[in-house]
Amino acid sequence: MQKTTRAIAMAFLGMASLSLSAQESPSVHQVEGRTYVNKDLPIYLQFKTAPNGKAYDLKSEKNPQDANPLYLDTEGVNYIRSKWAVDSATGKTIYPTREVMMEIYCDGLAPSTSITLKNAPRYSSAGTVYYGKGLVMVLSPSDGYAFDGTRVSSDGVSGVKSTSYTVNGAQATYNSEVAMNKEGQQNVSWQSIDYVGNLESPKNRVFVIDLTAPSTGISKNGDQSGDIFSARSTFSLSPSDASSGVDYTTFSFDNGTNKYGTRVSLSALSDGEHTITWYSEDNVDNSEAKNSYTFYLDRTAPVSSIAIQGDLCEGRYDYISERSKFNLSSTDNKAGVQSIEYSINGGAYSTFNQALNLPNQNGLVTVRFRATDKVNNRSASSAKTYYLDNIAPNTTISYGAPQFFKQGELFITSNTPVTLTARDNASGVDKTTYNTDGSGGGTYSSSFTVSNEGPHTLNFQSTDCVKNQEASKSSKCHVDNSPPEIYHHFSIEPVGEKTVDGKTVKVYPNYTRLYLGATDVKVGTDKIEYSINGEAFRAYSSPRTLDISELDQFTSEKVYEVTVRAIDKLGNKSEQTFMFAIER
Repeated sequence: MQKTTRAIAMAFLGMASLSLSAQESPSVHQVEGRTYVNKDLPIYLQFKTAPNGKAYDLKSEKNPQDANPLYLDTEGVNYIRSKWAVDSATGKTIYPTREVMMEIYCDGLAPSTSITLKNAPRYSSAGTVYYGKGLVMVLSPSDGYAFDGTRVSSDGVSGVKSTSYTVNGAQATYNSEVAMNKEGQQNVSWQSIDYVGNLESPKNRVFVIDLTAPSTGISKNGDQSGDIFSARSTFSLSPSDASSGVDYTTFSFDNGTNKYGTRVSLSALSDGEHTITWYSEDNVDNSEAKNSYTFYLDRTAPVSSIAIQGDLCEGRYDYISERSKFNLSSTDNKAGVQSIEYSINGGAYSTFNQALNLPNQNGLVTVRFRATDKVNNRSASSAKTYYLDNIAPNTTISYGAPQFFKQGELFITSNTPVTLTARDNASGVDKTTYNTDGSGGGTYSSSFTVSNEGPHTLNFQSTDCVKNQEASKSSKCHVDNSPPEIYHHFSIEPVGEKTVDGKTVKVYPNYTRLYLGATDVKVGTDKIEYSINGEAFRAYSSPRTLDISELDQFTSEKVYEVTVRAIDKLGNKSEQTFMFAIER
């Protein structure tokens, strides 16, 4: 501290007056009859013999080096003395004797000012101190304390004259507590000065005022389609704070219980719409305004179905053909279908894009299928088994009676039933169609006949329930509805004629013999029978009977009526009746 001098005077009664010199104000301070002198000031003593008289320097003969100036060595009260008090009226020593003492107070200690920062949250990290909202700075100066904290007598204390402070370089005089409401780093210094010019060494405090709340972002992880998520999805909260740092982050679903942390699992949420609310608070209690996000939690997998396009027949199995295609469709309650997959007979899954044919292999085929929505909810695998029927029916033809083969050719009559028999080992026969010589016919339901005489070709084929059509088949047959032609002649020429019942009949002798015969153009005559005069028919010739020509049937004189019938090998029958007479 730079020193300047100033005279201070003090008077002794009946001798002269004394004066003191001290530092520039406030080097000496007088209050309530007391004089406070800065300890660093030199003191020069003088005296006067009259109040306005000449001033004389007072020197020390014994120790001249310690006077003019002299320095006060004791903090607090010091004394300028005269040994005994003298009565100013008589000029004699006053009894009982008493010493004359004139007090001068020495103050060599600067004030000490403490700082208090209050009314705001406080946080310390890595040597930096942070305060939140409402911070107030209080400076508390005091005089009369040594730097080591020991108390000095209050008699030697001139008192604090003023306290000044700076905040980030802006200086002010401290009068009362200061509201600290500006955000950022605060570089605060302060010092006090007492009334005799003792200036406190500057003190400094650096801290940060944080008035800004954190900001917390949200990111969505995992299965997502727009604002739709699966139970496997998570949210990540990312708080940031530029000053004191984030103390905690809290979130809740649908105004429920607060949870702490930044990783948010959706696994416990039910299917449906939900709202997450979250915010963060920093280390000095600045709390972020609540954020919210509404989303849909989709736990439901798609529902899929399979349908057959084309040939399909329901029975023991669902029968399909090689032409059939399977089509998969799927619906989803919220997110929408992302993909459909299928597997055939236990093979690897493939993505379904359009209707497909099944492998062209006869027998059971199993299609498994599943669907995944846009937030990767995958349905359980469903299965459908089909019978792939790629074998057409087999149709056979059979002819009933009558029928006759001649040299590999089949002869039938218009009464011969024709039966078509179709068999199919899978989906079953749907229908059998036929025609005769390329026309007529239709759908077969029961046995039929072929009417027209002559050779014919029967065409037929069957179709099963999944429209596998048999290649057209044909069968040849020859319809013979014509009976044999009957012939008869006698072994002798007639000997005459006569009229019987108005009819002319020929007459033969009684030894005549009758010969019968029949000719069938196509299949041949099977048998000839005859009846004479209404008797039972008998075979014209057989291993067990004699030919009519070998019998003497016509010995009696009378009129004979003979009926002859011939039957071919198909049962076509012709009949002829003739009359003749026998005379001797």
